[in-house]
Amino acid sequence: MSRALLIQLARLGDLVQSLPVLTALQSAYPERPLDLLCPSPLVALGELFPCVDRVFPWNGEQWHELATTKMTDCDQQLARATRYLADCAFPSYALAYNLNNHPRGILAAHVLSDLVVGLGERGPMNQTLPAWAEYLRRIAQNRGSNRVHLADVFCGLCQVSPPLDVPYLKAPEVPWPFESELPVNGEPSTLIGIVLGAGDTDRRVPLSVWQDLIAACAEHIPHCYLLLVGGAGEREAALALEHRLPVKYLNRVVNGCGRTPLPQLVALLNRCQWVVGSDTGPLHLGAMCGARAIGWYFSQARVHETGPYGVGHYVWQRAGTQFRESLDDRELRAATSSSTYWPVMETVNLMREASVNATTDEWDLWTSNRDEWGAFYTRDGIPDDSVLRRKDTWEALSQLANQDIRMEISK
Repeated sequence: MSRALLIQLARLGDLVQSLPVLTALQSAYPERPLDLLCPSPLVALGELFPCVDRVFPWNGEQWHELATTKMTDCDQQLARATRYLADCAFPSYALAYNLNNHPRGILAAHVLSDLVVGLGERGPMNQTLPAWAEYLRRIAQNRGSNRVHLADVFCGLCQVSPPLDVPYLKAPEVPWPFESELPVNGEPSTLIGIVLGAGDTDRRVPLSVWQDLIAACAEHIPHCYLLLVGGAGEREAALALEHRLPVKYLNRVVNGCGRTPLPQLVALLNRCQWVVGSDTGPLHLGAMCGARAIGWYFSQARVHETGPYGVGHYVWQRAGTQFRESLDDRELRAATSSSTYWPVMETVNLMREASVNATTDEWDLWTSNRDEWGAFYTRDGIPDDSVLRRKDTWEALSQLANQDIRMEISK
């Protein structure tokens, strides 16, 4: 039986946002085994995706070294690359879906498969972008009124519609891994994930803001506990945050930064009712684990492309960051970093299901929804004209994409 391979060599957030397209492909072609190629550090997460048969690691550092090391013997360099591929024991693929507009992803797709769909589908040396990729490039450049979510663009690239249901991740039950069990005293508790870090420095929320949020949660949400989420790079920040907190709040905080491998993090996020953070991988992971997400989007993050996927999530979008064309990157960073107001109590009230003012002087509140064309966000629950035009966008781009595929197959 022919197999298919999906290639996603980007960061954690992009891999999580690839779960809808993996689900849609498995649903559209249930008889065809579907494998995943992802960065080596993320293999353990990919193995939890219910729609994936096998997960293969891509060692980016090793391939970068192969590509950049000067060798007098080209045959020796080629032999090293060949040995790497042989050690991975890739099966034969009739089809590869490539989500990365990067030479490594395009090359991998053509080396491993007879036919490529997505980036590089017109050939490894042809730089012409497919219809959906060209659309994504335009959106990245000028934002405009786009309402097609990145996860749904991935579906378009792979020639499938968004999945009928929002996919979720489950991990095996694991014991609570820290020093003590969460005290519940017979009462139901609320576990809130606090995502401290972000891959980009300008997307990191100041520690003073997290301090205010933790204090507000402890005061206003009965029996709540805060799980600090982050990798090894956030250990120091988490310790600094704990030192800033009044002693009376410390028994509400569980520091998981740098202490939770990805499968265990999924298991812990499965227990969370809420997860709060900026536009970063663990926030999207929390949403895919079933938690309701509240995003604080500033810098260059934009709710319509990368808001948490699903239904019932919230995003506070900072005013002035909706449309990139209004500010250059330096002005944008200066505008967002100079603000002193953050929607702390508004966020707490969302978790309490209390009334919230959806617009402040600096932030707008957006709520996630979903229909047959994928995920979208609205203010006040009313779809605007741009949301309603998503059907036209899908039909036009899918028609162009189908023409590209027919041309490739006929060659």
